[in-house]
Amino acid sequence: MSGPRVLFAIDSEAERAALAGILPGADFAEALFPLTIAEVEALVGTDAADVIVTDFRFHSGAFADWLVLWPLPVVLLVDPSDKAERIERTLRDESSLFLVRDGEGHYLELLPGLVRKVRNVRESLSRQNAHLVMTEHQYLNLLQAIPDIVYTLDAEGCFLYLNDSVRNLGFEPEKLIGKHFSEIIHPADVPKVSRTSVLKQLKGVCTGDEKAPKLFDERRAGERMTRNLELRLRQNTGPDGYLYASVNAYGEVSCAGWQLPEYENLNLGTVGIIRDITVRKEHELELEKALAAKEVLLKEIHHRVKNNLQVVSSLLSLQENVVDDEAARRVFIECQTQIQSMAMVHEVLYRSANFEGVEMQAYFERLVDYLSTVYDAGYRGILCEVAAGEVILNLDDAIPVALIVNELVSNAFKHAFPASRTGKVRIEMSQTESERRLRVSDDGVGFAASRLAKLSEPGLGSELIQALAAQLRASLERVESEGSSTVLVFPRRD
Repeated sequence: MSGPRVLFAIDSEAERAALAGILPGADFAEALFPLTIAEVEALVGTDAADVIVTDFRFHSGAFADWLVLWPLPVVLLVDPSDKAERIERTLRDESSLFLVRDGEGHYLELLPGLVRKVRNVRESLSRQNAHLVMTEHQYLNLLQAIPDIVYTLDAEGCFLYLNDSVRNLGFEPEKLIGKHFSEIIHPADVPKVSRTSVLKQLKGVCTGDEKAPKLFDERRAGERMTRNLELRLRQNTGPDGYLYASVNAYGEVSCAGWQLPEYENLNLGTVGIIRDITVRKEHELELEKALAAKEVLLKEIHHRVKNNLQVVSSLLSLQENVVDDEAARRVFIECQTQIQSMAMVHEVLYRSANFEGVEMQAYFERLVDYLSTVYDAGYRGILCEVAAGEVILNLDDAIPVALIVNELVSNAFKHAFPASRTGKVRIEMSQTESERRLRVSDDGVGFAASRLAKLSEPGLGSELIQALAAQLRASLERVESEGSSTVLVFPRRD
């Protein structure tokens, strides 16, 4: 690197001569000695110098007072009598330095080193500034290439910057600068994302990171910053046009967009990104509509199946009234209860909020109420208890379980409490991660004393229970101890 080109703006002829005397050993590329400010201006205008050396005496200090306007670093020669405030005010350029004159002229020995230093500092700063300018251009070009809307807001929620993607809404970026963020938001969504509205509702509430309010002009960073806030953006192409958008807002930045020392104690602004999710949102809405339509259809199907089964049950009831044989009448009644038990499964599904399965607690309660009416259980002093918790069965399992419980409870009402004996029938159902357990018990006379046949003995009821248990892949066990109990354990199939 060649030596610096130095412009000496000094009034004193003796000092100029002394400076000229140090030049041979100073390794300066060139030394210039203008006598007027006009000459200085001409030399600086032609880029003839790298460093200015001057003092408060040159043209009575007029030149020094305007050094801040000159584009070159300065070595200011000062006298011990010069005030520190004036020196500090004059050397605003961070690459400039001052050197105190001494009576013996030793300061001239230090001057070449200081000149080289300020030139090197200025060149280093110039390289850094050039890199920053290039980086800024790359950053701005990147922002303009992003299809998402990138914005910066001041502390009041007004736009400081918008990239060109906002034109997709029909707005010109420069026309939105200084306007409030609500300018581009659908009017109905503004109260949901406005700081003044949302924070007023949450006053005194402990929100934490997960429940932190989602705001368009969020000021917080870290886990509490706004992420994936969905709102509608107003299109400037018509009175009713709008787009669905997702906003990520990064808070706690200065209004200039950066955390810089010079912005300390100033109000904080926001920088954020808005992504168009209209296509995704429209698909979601279409799926929601399709799901709602299918739920209506499923409800209608379950309702019609229930009605059709009840029609069949009613037909059997009509036929029962014209049959004189008691055994035949009992068969009709059993068929009716079996059909009703299946109809109730569809009724519970029809009345439920979703179609994930049949809530067995509600189902068993309806079933025992019906069977109690059919067999006059309440009048005979027979109570029923149900404990199925939150067990939910799919339709494939609910139907055979319903028929099994119908058969077991009906048999208990018919045979476990002869004469005027009172008692209790209990239905319990529980589940683990792998299996479900059904238990139907009573405190009646027990299997041996009742008219029930053992499982191993032939009979329509026993065969039906065994067939349904096989369908469920269930183990079946009957226990007799102060009454009777039937236990089914079958694998869980959600």
